[in-house]
Amino acid sequence: MNDWSDRGKRVLQRWPVVVVLLVIVPVAIGFNARLAMVRQMRQDEARLRQAVATEQHRQTDLQSLRGYVAGDAYVEHWARAQARMTRPGEVAVIPVAPTSSQLNSPEPAPANAPASILEEWWSVFFDDSAQTP
Repeated sequence: MNDWSDRGKRVLQRWPVVVVLLVIVPVAIGFNARLAMVRQMRQDEARLRQAVATEQHRQTDLQSLRGYVAGDAYVEHWARAQARMTRPGEVAVIPVAPTSSQLNSPEPAPANAPASILEEWWSVFFDDSAQTP
């Protein structure tokens, strides 16, 4: 019986430790989850601040573009570049790019050109038609 009473005392002595562990472990798990949520919220905040800064810069660019488009400089640029308009007394020059068939066609060879280098040398030294008067 003495053995049972010693065991009972040890169990009663460990009871507060078990209760403390049963309370602290869920609190620590909840605290860790909240820390992870706070970390995620801070990352989202930084990402959103960057997005807001980007959009504010874009808004500034769009406002300056709106000011340019509303002015006479844009209208004149559009009329000359897009509509190909000219002022009285001016002449519009529109360059035409060569077509692909014009780019790939070989240059015509002169009619009396020698076909090879040997024929060219032969014509220089021995051909009567190559002599100049």
